[in-house]
Amino acid sequence: MADGLPPVSPAQAPAASAERGQPCSAPSWVPDAPWREAVILVYAALALAVVHYHGHLGFIPAQYALFGWHALNFVTLFLGPVLLVRLVFRERVSEFGLAAGDVRIWGRWLVVLFLVMLPLLAIASRRPDFHAFYPRYGPARDNAWLLFPSMAGWLVYFLAWEFFFRGFLLFGLGRRLGAIAIFIQMVPFAMAHFPKLELESFSAIAAGVILGVMAWRGKSFVGPWLLHWLVATAMDCLVVFWPLR
Repeated sequence: MADGLPPVSPAQAPAASAERGQPCSAPSWVPDAPWREAVILVYAALALAVVHYHGHLGFIPAQYALFGWHALNFVTLFLGPVLLVRLVFRERVSEFGLAAGDVRIWGRWLVVLFLVMLPLLAIASRRPDFHAFYPRYGPARDNAWLLFPSMAGWLVYFLAWEFFFRGFLLFGLGRRLGAIAIFIQMVPFAMAHFPKLELESFSAIAAGVILGVMAWRGKSFVGPWLLHWLVATAMDCLVVFWPLR
């Protein structure tokens, strides 16, 4: 050894550090622990449980229930994380992907992925199970004009949804964990699709990774937000304007 002392084992390291006059490192469960990441994950679990079990607000008339769902998701998955970032972490929300980012990167991904998805959506819309499930706003089946308020509601919903997964979770965990956060946020994203159709739930695994990479490289959740909304809107329009015979 350069200092003339014999090598020490990991178990002897703290004592050796003390002998050399250096402070011992704190255990992993005290202030050095990743409390910030722990708070993010605990909030994520609580938020997803709330929207799953309390998403259908009983005091809202049935014809507006979907918009109540949109509002609850916006409060829980967008406003809640934003307040947590600003008031608890004392950080800028731009560091969590709430920024324009690199528009050239996510803009190219947006165009290419949407063009790739269109024929897949057309095929899926021919399936009876998809045709029965969409559009989620039932009255739009009989009145196509009602697709417009539905689109507006989904735009707000996907703002919250994408910020939560591809902003709050992805960039919040990515600072310490790096790009592996792409796969971490994919897991709850895929699980959140379990109430939907089986094919869509399995597709959400690939979509979670792709949207995560898109946000990570584009330094923003905006691209995934717009892409997710465009895909959902296209599916609704295909079902409404191209009915099964």
